[in-house]
Amino acid sequence: MLPAIVLIAEGLVAIWFLLFLTLITSGYLEGRSYGIAKKTPLERAFLRHVRIFVVVGISVVVLMSVSEISGLTNFS
Repeated sequence: MLPAIVLIAEGLVAIWFLLFLTLITSGYLEGRSYGIAKKTPLERAFLRHVRIFVVVGISVVVLMSVSEISGLTNFS
């Protein structure tokens, strides 16, 4: 029974993924004709600092992983 449930779940995930890709693709294709939008100051600030956001996020994940592996923290 369990293998059947797992196979059904995997099939549903594949269907969801295809629907998601269809949604993203149709949004992209529809948006190509809109032209370039003028960005607000908030959007410009976010785009200027996105590299910092990514570096900080990855650094936090690495530090938390290292501290969990070395036994410095116990989140369980």
